[in-house]
Amino acid sequence: MPYIKAIPPRAERHISFDPAATIQPATEAAARLKQPVGRFEIYDFLKAIYRVYIDWKRRNIVKRSARTLADEMNIARRTGMSPIRVLIEATLPSADFKQKSRWVRALEYVHSENVSPSRFRKFVRANGGLAGCARLAAQGHRRRRRPRRNHGEGDWDD
Repeated sequence: MPYIKAIPPRAERHISFDPAATIQPATEAAARLKQPVGRFEIYDFLKAIYRVYIDWKRRNIVKRSARTLADEMNIARRTGMSPIRVLIEATLPSADFKQKSRWVRALEYVHSENVSPSRFRKFVRANGGLAGCARLAAQGHRRRRRPRRNHGEGDWDD
């Protein structure tokens, strides 16, 4: 009979994780953004964020890493907050909240299209820039905050 190795429970599995080291490239890109530079520097910053996110996805540690990073950086976590948002909040907290939301939507769209980080800039530009990608994400994946209610039932149609 072949020997089958048991997988230890989640509590016993330990993956070393240093949030500061993980997001170092994104932090450096954010520091370059604070200096007077061209308007396309944001692509380098978001590409760095996307690389970290893809790496976390590949290693299956996205949620855990985002929680750990949020706790370490004192970022208020909300229900349904994307790990991409946590990365952006950790590296560039001073940006406008609407702008951060647009970036998150754009990166979620890029990820949904399975774009490699090396093709990130080309893909984003081909789809109307960051605003275009965010718009496409909003059109394709409408997020419903509440379940749709069937209007044929309930107290209101007496």
